[in-house]
Amino acid sequence: MSWLLPGLVEINLAAGGAILFVLLVRRGMARHFGPHAAYALWTIVPVAMAATLLPERTLFALETDFLFAGLPAAMAAPEAGAGAAWLPAALGVLWLAGAGALAALFVRRQRAFMRDAEIGLAGPAIVGFRHPRIVTPDDFSHRFSHDERKLIITHEQVHLERSDARINAVVAAMRCLFWFNPLVHAGARALRIDQELSCDAEVVERRPRVRRAYAETLLKTHLSAQALPVGCHWPAEAPHPLAERIDLLARRPVSVRRRAAAAVLVVSLAGGAGFAAWAAQPERTVIRPGVDVLVPFRPIPGNGQDGAMTRATLVASSFEAPAVPHHWRGESEVVAELCLSAAGAVESVALVNGSGDKRIDAASLAALGKARFEPAMRDGVAVAACNQRITLEFTTAEIRPGGAPP
Repeated sequence: MSWLLPGLVEINLAAGGAILFVLLVRRGMARHFGPHAAYALWTIVPVAMAATLLPERTLFALETDFLFAGLPAAMAAPEAGAGAAWLPAALGVLWLAGAGALAALFVRRQRAFMRDAEIGLAGPAIVGFRHPRIVTPDDFSHRFSHDERKLIITHEQVHLERSDARINAVVAAMRCLFWFNPLVHAGARALRIDQELSCDAEVVERRPRVRRAYAETLLKTHLSAQALPVGCHWPAEAPHPLAERIDLLARRPVSVRRRAAAAVLVVSLAGGAGFAAWAAQPERTVIRPGVDVLVPFRPIPGNGQDGAMTRATLVASSFEAPAVPHHWRGESEVVAELCLSAAGAVESVALVNGSGDKRIDAASLAALGKARFEPAMRDGVAVAACNQRITLEFTTAEIRPGGAPP
């Protein structure tokens, strides 16, 4: 479960960012380019989510153990406390419980709607995933005129042609997986509205002379008491956007040129969102196991100040010992982590454990940054070696009375 949670977090962040962007621009998109463009804009979300599954930018480095007198010289990284081992498992159980609860709620609503459909109380709607079909209530022929029935059936056929029921099933599954993200639920409701508006626009474009009749048909419909999580229901799952749908019927059709511009814009935005989601992933360093490098003891002479000595556990071909403050006394050590190039140059140095004296820490990092080491070898070839820890030990020799060292 611990390996699954990081991937879900990355996908969730990408989905949340994409949904927030669509929610902010969907109304402007519909106003300038029509409802089809607003509905197509939701393709940004799956593109951004899929982009997180692409291979991330990876830096390959060789994991080389530097040995000193037959023992590992580099300080081992501290192991994570065992007390936090339960946290990923607990989060995994919580996530599964939430996903299962929401899935059970959706199944209950779906079954309730299907029971009403079987006795002729639900519809018009599209139900089914593998083989979607149109269902209508028993009073369908009495409640609506012949022309109104044709408009409603045309509306549902558009849903069938575009596989909107399958899209809604995928959206319902994503809501279960990311039940903890309110943006996912808000986006699902907005998508259903854009889906219906786009379907209305398609019906009017196919039959432009029935705008008034279509508006009257919309007014005759009423909200169902049962929601339909998977499928396409003539009344949307969200609060019925009658005003928005009827206002759409009064607008002029979108020109071919503007449709083409909308298609280019949507493709560009989807591509940009995918690249942004991929680039937002942290660069990962893959450490490849390598051979052990035997390092003979090669002490680095001290700087001669007050008997201070510096010792490194890596073979340094060029290293100037850091200066110790003149009146400093005591014992301490500085642990730094190096990343060495194939030539042995220090590409980066970071402080892991300080000495307690900022002056010594700064001098140690500066000295290590300028140092050069004998390169790590693998099969006779010099390679880069990262995550290498080196310890600089500082010790002040005891001064006996009379000035003679021990």
